[in-house]
Amino acid sequence: MTLDGVAAAYDAAVQGWTSGPEAVYTRFATAMLRTAGVSVTGARVLDAGAGTAVASRAALEAGADRAVAVDIAAAMLRRCGRGITPVVADATRLPFPADTFDLVLSACCLGHLPDPQAAVREAQRVGAVLVASAFAPGWTHPAKAAVEDVMARLGFVAPGWYVRFKRDFEPAVGDPVWLARMARVAGYRDVTVRSVEVSAGLSTPAEMVGWRLGMAHLAPFAAALPVQRLAEARRAAELALAGAPSLVVPLLVLIAR
Repeated sequence: MTLDGVAAAYDAAVQGWTSGPEAVYTRFATAMLRTAGVSVTGARVLDAGAGTAVASRAALEAGADRAVAVDIAAAMLRRCGRGITPVVADATRLPFPADTFDLVLSACCLGHLPDPQAAVREAQRVGAVLVASAFAPGWTHPAKAAVEDVMARLGFVAPGWYVRFKRDFEPAVGDPVWLARMARVAGYRDVTVRSVEVSAGLSTPAEMVGWRLGMAHLAPFAAALPVQRLAEARRAAELALAGAPSLVVPLLVLIAR
């Protein structure tokens, strides 16, 4: 898997992402900071694997002085908003001197990386404190299967990069023991992993379908469908989700100093 392929997928997904998943990931980032309990006031913050910089915005709202958002997907960074400095770069090879930042944030990013250990080492090099989140192992929601089943009937096949990171990368990062060990290997001495359940703010079938259709592996395919065909697919997925529970996602939060 090349990071170029992942960057292209996220760049192509920007419109769907900002109208669906972005609000969910904003809640994840806010919960990550709240669970970590670290001081943000006046901090110089690096948001590694930032996407549209939801963690940067959460940090600024919590009192950070400055936020720099790093991602390999330039189109995602163009949506980061005012007051945030966007930098196109790889989280495993950060273009900053040592000790540039007070706090490094990595919101649901490590599970996308072939070498998350390298990203944690880079975080330790450039910042004093790392706060990172990952999905707890085994979680799911009916919206995932409902939307992908409907899209599969229209010809959707999950791209190789997505299959690989779901199979090989994300499960390892979702192990709290392994997550903590990565931080210690990188040189952090005070390491904690906490668990938190986050309400994603989605309760209706339409909201849940919008969340899934905006994800980077699905959004380009959905955007290429004829308008009428996509509307029919949305309705079919929404019907399949009648009575589905609201979305609550378990996260692991790593705090390393």
